[in-house]
Amino acid sequence: MPSPWRLTCRRDLYLLRANGIDMDLKYRYTMPPVKDSSRMDISLNDQFLQSFSLNSSQDVKQTDPAPAGAAGACWTANRRSPSPRCVLGAVNQLRFDFQYMNPMPGGSIDNCITFQPVQNHVVIGDDSTIDFSKYYHFIALPDLRVFANAGFPYSRMADLSDTLVVVPKAPTQGQVATLLQALGGIGSQTGLAAINLQMTDDGNQIKNKDADLLLIGAIPSSLKDDTKINLLVEATKSWVKMPMRHYDLASIYPDDEARTPNTRTDITSSGPMAAVIGFQSPYNDQRSVVALLADSPRGNELLTNALNDSGKRAAMFGSVAVIRESGVNSLRVGDIYYVGHLPWFDRIWFALSNHPILLAIFAAISIVLLAWVLWRMLRIISRRRLSLDDE
Repeated sequence: MPSPWRLTCRRDLYLLRANGIDMDLKYRYTMPPVKDSSRMDISLNDQFLQSFSLNSSQDVKQTDPAPAGAAGACWTANRRSPSPRCVLGAVNQLRFDFQYMNPMPGGSIDNCITFQPVQNHVVIGDDSTIDFSKYYHFIALPDLRVFANAGFPYSRMADLSDTLVVVPKAPTQGQVATLLQALGGIGSQTGLAAINLQMTDDGNQIKNKDADLLLIGAIPSSLKDDTKINLLVEATKSWVKMPMRHYDLASIYPDDEARTPNTRTDITSSGPMAAVIGFQSPYNDQRSVVALLADSPRGNELLTNALNDSGKRAAMFGSVAVIRESGVNSLRVGDIYYVGHLPWFDRIWFALSNHPILLAIFAAISIVLLAWVLWRMLRIISRRRLSLDDE
């Protein structure tokens, strides 16, 4: 059977109104000798998508010679159809299962018949394609989930050419380890080394830069704005602006009231602490900043281990993730900003998608207006006909 495909997708791919994804699949397989229920099943992330029947030698003519070592004839087939609507993650597994029926001949007590199943061969063509070109790129941020699990927004460019890393002038061993872990995680998503990465130790050079910023160890003085940065780690003390209501679920669209800071809580800890902070770049509204901070060498170790631990990465969401010995706690505070572009009609659907009641009201109003317009048109047509009859 073909090996599963590892499908890495950009996290800003907008699929809210998508009915499916166009897939041009080319495959070769050993054709069943007779028409039966042999088929190819396609699954995405262990969820069944679609099934195609395998033609038998009774259905089509042979077009390609059998490859060396194949048992029987090998046939080529193309499938071009939209796959059903599905949910894509950062890393997806697309699997093709070829199910062959093996007809077993009959026998009797006096006449025992042995049967040796014939080995079948299947190959997925390298020129098969999955078309994402017609979909927009749009995402609501900050969302540390997409950074921790997909390296976004830095993984938007595979060579990290749109990324600027800011490091201290004399980085410690732990800060270097954190940097390498973060870049390695991003590279594991893109499949390419960070060959065009930009790096600086001068915080003043980031001003007016059209790039996504990755801060290691400290926040430059030019970015220390209390209205945007919700957590600062200094030694073993930090403060957090807490929302009025905290959501345990990692929703990207909490109520405005829940995002409004109303208390200031001092957090003190005798143990090490680290934090991951995400916010909008003050120099470009389409760019983002993620800061990886720690208060001690042990804090850097906790941060590096958290970036390498899938369970702890799954606990990161929102705009702030605090990492301690006890685990990872995430918060969502501050303003939501949007990166990407949507046409105005898709933007309306996006705005209403989180408010089903409001969407139902608008739909009802639209139906009433449409009925009124049709009624008025019929009245006008009726009056014209009556006036013609009177003449």
